[in-house]
Amino acid sequence: MGEIILDVQNQRTAFATGRGLLQAVEGVSFTLERGKTLGVVGESGSGKSVLSRSIMRLLPGTAITGPGSRVLLNGKDLTGMTEHELRRLRGPEVAIVFQDPMTSLNPVLTIGKQIAEVLVFHMGMSKRAARAKSIELLRAVGLPQPDVRVDQYPHQLSGGMRQRVAIAIAIACEPDLLIADEPTTALDVTVQAEILDLLGRMVRERNMAMILITHDMGVVAGRCDDVAVMYAGRIVEKAPVRELFGNTRMPYTAALLASIPRVTDPPHRKLDAIEGRPPDLINPPPGCPFAPRCRFASAECQQQVPALEGQGAHQYACIKPLNTGVAA
Repeated sequence: MGEIILDVQNQRTAFATGRGLLQAVEGVSFTLERGKTLGVVGESGSGKSVLSRSIMRLLPGTAITGPGSRVLLNGKDLTGMTEHELRRLRGPEVAIVFQDPMTSLNPVLTIGKQIAEVLVFHMGMSKRAARAKSIELLRAVGLPQPDVRVDQYPHQLSGGMRQRVAIAIAIACEPDLLIADEPTTALDVTVQAEILDLLGRMVRERNMAMILITHDMGVVAGRCDDVAVMYAGRIVEKAPVRELFGNTRMPYTAALLASIPRVTDPPHRKLDAIEGRPPDLINPPPGCPFAPRCRFASAECQQQVPALEGQGAHQYACIKPLNTGVAA
């Protein structure tokens, strides 16, 4: 096993609402090694983004972190840190790329100033040195004419360019962990591939660990080392990429894989979809959260919440796992 950068233990994140407590993340645990990429996939509302913000400790005031939750970054427990201590870690040790750079970038500051302020605050650089480093970073992320773009504002750039700027800011201090929260959602297909290739290259060249959050199983297929599938705030299956795609155990994972369009499909083929809706996280149903939508569910599934178990690196939370002769 390599150097463990991130160790998440029993993370539980809830939000106080007018209807009651919404349990957005429920008992999530995993580790991530240096140089590895973990793909976190699931439908909208499955808890992926809340998990990323829980790791970063970027939660609103209504958020409640459950007892026993711990996030260890390079062995440091982020859970009990003050905001001042966290601010010192965000940048040099962990950074995040959000899905919409137009809202994460400051519209009234030039690109160069936004990168430079990170370098000045964390690295103690002079303004002149920070500007030179900003141009170097823009060149590294493939932005054309970096010496010109450094003085432009976010609205003067295309969506793909803005996302490259967001990546430049995130890697400015060479963090150990990079979290990419659906970084290609608002981009066209060709730009999506460029951004994902760029993130992969940054991880390899800088030997970082990365969490790639997406709702698209196809995105993680060739870009991640391991995959964690989330449903209703829980990890329901986790395995190395090849193992998960070739030997799927959880019916929810299989349903996600079946929904991916394939070039070999005949024209006008109806896409597979998962029937029903995700559960209400304020008043969840008893038993397995996926049971109401699962065609393999039995009476036992309606009563018992399965634990995340398995053999070796492949773990799954299912009473009637696929490809074992139990599902019928």
